[in-house]
Amino acid sequence: MTNTATSEQCTNITVNGTGLAVSPGHSLIQALWKTGHPLFKRASCLEGVCGSCRVMVRYADEPEVKMALACQTKVESGMQVVFPQHLERQSAALQTHRYQLQSSIPADQHLHEVFPETAHCRHCHGCTVACPKGIDVEKGITLANDNELTAAGDLFVNCVMCDLCVTSCPEDIAPNYVALFARRTTAFNKPLPGNLAARLQALQRGELKIEY
Repeated sequence: MTNTATSEQCTNITVNGTGLAVSPGHSLIQALWKTGHPLFKRASCLEGVCGSCRVMVRYADEPEVKMALACQTKVESGMQVVFPQHLERQSAALQTHRYQLQSSIPADQHLHEVFPETAHCRHCHGCTVACPKGIDVEKGITLANDNELTAAGDLFVNCVMCDLCVTSCPEDIAPNYVALFARRTTAFNKPLPGNLAARLQALQRGELKIEY
């Protein structure tokens, strides 16, 4: 089955095994919207939240498959695209990542209690290669293992939680969630700015009116 773009000039691509004739010069998401493809009409970015629309892309005349984000990838003639949501496995480790930050527990000890699998990193580079944002994910895990939590968290500022690093890890490490832990721990162990602390105390005392 082939969908046809309404414009006279079309770019032919394949998406999840289906041939599509789409408008050139657009991102994958924009091009698919224009075809009226039902799978992509309700991307959550339309509601103001990034949906992390990750894709596996193979360009014409290139043997390797690359990871990317659909909103940041322009259509090119002959490209083959897979939206891998149906291929992803749920990390078993994600089921056990529950924690309450406590200043009485050293950060490195707490990290390895909550994410013991981080110590088993094979340094295979799979997570870094899979990241569509170009984050050095493996380095972030190495820094976390070395108790450099601030540096580890800083590496993931551009992370959109697409989970591709999770699905590519043979040890079931969830690097993006490790990064969230690192950033939360770093913030938790820093004193609150005086004005923010005063504001929170005023809220707790019921002195501030909140309008919804």
